[in-house]
Amino acid sequence: MMRFHHMGVFVSDIDEALRLWIDVLGFTLTHRGFIPDGRRGQSGTRMPAETLDDIFGVEGARSEMALLTSSDGAMIELQCPLVPKIERTPPQNLRYRHTGIHELGFQVEDIDGWFERIRAAGYETQTNYVWPWAINGKSFLFYDQDGNLIQFCEQKGTSSWRP
Repeated sequence: MMRFHHMGVFVSDIDEALRLWIDVLGFTLTHRGFIPDGRRGQSGTRMPAETLDDIFGVEGARSEMALLTSSDGAMIELQCPLVPKIERTPPQNLRYRHTGIHELGFQVEDIDGWFERIRAAGYETQTNYVWPWAINGKSFLFYDQDGNLIQFCEQKGTSSWRP
């Protein structure tokens, strides 16, 4: 058995990212802290220093993180690496031009309301309108402050996206 657990989103300013995820999108903050959370060689921690060094590929790795949960149980992990210092994705690298995970999609109701809410909060949308797709579907894409692409989809008459 396998099921989706969470999506990690790397950000350059965790407070700015939390404003989007909590104030605009309605997620709940369930944990916030720094990793590693223990000293070298210390066991029984969430993330030992040696492990984070291996994952990030540098000695002395350190990151601020936050875990957020939606009302439906979707979990987002925000990571703001301090060592090594993270860099925002340059605008020329956005829009499906490079490999990697570039889009985080959510199914929503009242997509027109979400579109207005996202634009009113100051986030850039890829189009100035909600566009139709598939049968009875609507969608729009927007960027968070770091260039992470988020898609909202609404499909009338079905509970899930179907191509």
